[in-house]
Amino acid sequence: MELTRRTLLGTGAMLGLTGCLSGDSNVSYPETATQTPPPTDAALEDADPEPAVDDDEAVQQTEPAVPNQRLATEVERVYGEIEWFATSYDAAIEAYRRSLGKAMAAVQRVRTSSEFDDSSLGLVRDATDHAISTAETELGGHFGIPGQMRDQIDNHIATIDRFARRGDLDRVDEELERLYDYLSGIRSPLFVRRVLSDRQIDSALYRYLHDDTAESDDDDDDDAAPGLFELYHSAEYAGYAYNGDQYLDREPFGSVPGAGRNRGQELLAQQRLDFDPVGEATDRTGFAYVVSHAIPDEDDQPDDLDGLDYQHASLFVQRYESVAAAGDAVETLFDTAVGREGTYSFGRERWHRVYYHTDGDVVYAYLIQAGRFVLTAAPSEVAWEERLDWTDPLDRLWLWRR
Repeated sequence: MELTRRTLLGTGAMLGLTGCLSGDSNVSYPETATQTPPPTDAALEDADPEPAVDDDEAVQQTEPAVPNQRLATEVERVYGEIEWFATSYDAAIEAYRRSLGKAMAAVQRVRTSSEFDDSSLGLVRDATDHAISTAETELGGHFGIPGQMRDQIDNHIATIDRFARRGDLDRVDEELERLYDYLSGIRSPLFVRRVLSDRQIDSALYRYLHDDTAESDDDDDDDAAPGLFELYHSAEYAGYAYNGDQYLDREPFGSVPGAGRNRGQELLAQQRLDFDPVGEATDRTGFAYVVSHAIPDEDDQPDDLDGLDYQHASLFVQRYESVAAAGDAVETLFDTAVGREGTYSFGRERWHRVYYHTDGDVVYAYLIQAGRFVLTAAPSEVAWEERLDWTDPLDRLWLWRR
């Protein structure tokens, strides 16, 4: 479920929290940053009363520097991978399947020939080498298929060569048929949809997003909690990053088949509502939403897993033409629509605690510049110091890695 004002109010009442948080509240929200109210959540004990200036920002005053360099490198990797799926995946898969089709045609041509010699083997080798090279060029770094292809195809070629030298052409033909079937299998729409998917991604992007550190020091519990990340890129691409065995029925930011309401579209609409006020389009080259769902371990997952049944939190990534442009975007936001009060530590970095108005209410979130990126995380109508047990979905993200 989503961390909402209502659910936290219920929890807060039981714990004796006071104060009105409804839309008709008589609470006066400052338009600019003032003193930080006394924190009531131990998790926010390190919040500073005034915006902190880290060493990187001090250096920037005398010489060019990249704010939060390590985080910037990590975000570049994550965002670049999301953008590859959004803009390059279709063409890459088409080139991959086309090269496999040519390799299959070469194998079939040799099989139907009246004789088999070194030139026949060379034809097969050249065509399959080209398919592997294409896979490396188009998919390498995104999926592990090129290495697997090399191992499998080399094994088939070696077997064909061995039996050809013995003159066992029946066995050669049998191995050529096996090679053809293998190429056909990794070219099939089912293989692409399940193994080379741009929707349920269980390859490099999942590893980049997920904090794969174990949550416990217990030797019997040394696996990190599974992550389910729903993605949306400004090129109108939507997908999941998830590496579990279960295939998800719901469309990314869509609905479960037969559902009476489209909860996925509601989730996407909520991202736009929550993040539009902190969007700055000047010199921006693109943006992405990442929604992290706190799903159960695989042994405890239901057969009809839907991330929206569990708590989730969001991350908004904006990329700009340069570090300076990202810095200008942050300054523009602080000068116009966004207030700030103190800082908060996500993993290694300290983020600004920010608040802004949206749809007639106040949203509280966290914001940071990392190189040419501006990140906003965990928007909620519940103020930072009044949140309880809210970090579980974000615990799955690499942001918490120290």
